[in-house]
Amino acid sequence: MSVRPLIATALILVLASLCMAPSVLATEAPTGLQATAGVGYVDLNWQTVAGADEYYVYRGTTDEMTMIESVPANFPSYHDANVDEGSSYLYYVTAWDQGNESVTSNSVSITIPAEEEENIVLPVLAIVLSVIAIQVCVVMLLYFSKQKMQLK
Repeated sequence: MSVRPLIATALILVLASLCMAPSVLATEAPTGLQATAGVGYVDLNWQTVAGADEYYVYRGTTDEMTMIESVPANFPSYHDANVDEGSSYLYYVTAWDQGNESVTSNSVSITIPAEEEENIVLPVLAIVLSVIAIQVCVVMLLYFSKQKMQLK
């Protein structure tokens, strides 16, 4: 038996399997990831990737990132309300296209502001001092008016 038919058959099988296999090329990474933090939330937005089916949002620290949400491709933003005030988080996004995940977008680090407590001491102190000043003025007026009455 000749070797040529075996090589030709093997080559045809390899080419056929490459044509039938899903693409291994990853889609483009999302770009322009930005984060805005408020008391108790983070809003993320990024540029769309042509052909993406969906986006995965990841959150964590430099040591460990966890996928927290899958976002439809036509909505390149995410509102994360599951954050702790005063904590810092790291975010990045990947795009998915036909089962292939892109490399990560740029990462953003953000600290969630803590809700400011109202300082009630100064307003109360101002009111108390004002009441005391008014009382002192009233006492002084009564004293001087009594003095005037005695002089007559």
